[in-house]
Amino acid sequence: MNTKHSKKMHIEAAASHHEHAAQHHREASRHFEEGRDFGHAAHQALMAHGHTLHAIDQAHEAGAHGSNTQPAAPPVASSTGSGVSGAEVAKYHAAAVELHMQAAQHMRHAVKIFDQDRSAVSHDAQLALSLALRALSYSNDAARLFVKLAASGVS
Repeated sequence: MNTKHSKKMHIEAAASHHEHAAQHHREASRHFEEGRDFGHAAHQALMAHGHTLHAIDQAHEAGAHGSNTQPAAPPVASSTGSGVSGAEVAKYHAAAVELHMQAAQHMRHAVKIFDQDRSAVSHDAQLALSLALRALSYSNDAARLFVKLAASGVS
């Protein structure tokens, strides 16, 4: 397998992982929003986190690590456990869904134009990596909020 083919496979794998992460975040968001089965919601969040890390690894393997774009900071998670609700946690997961879907679109576009425009491929892959890092940040804040929610006795 040549390097060119391998790079394209890594980009395709990253797109797939973004799509899976979005699906798991969507499920986590739904469960938190409905205020039920937080254990399952946390499991979905953990699955999303794993897919996010795989997507980032695949992007790095494809050479998208040259991004100079800094990930935008997500909103700061609540500082007190008493004001945390499932709906608030759901918002962070919903934001991660959007970011993963955008990242997947950039990676799918990069695959589509892979043989025509390497500069555009690199640009799309770098944008996707930046979006993935933002999604990871939202996911981390959702996890922090969930811990506060669980500590407050809501289950």
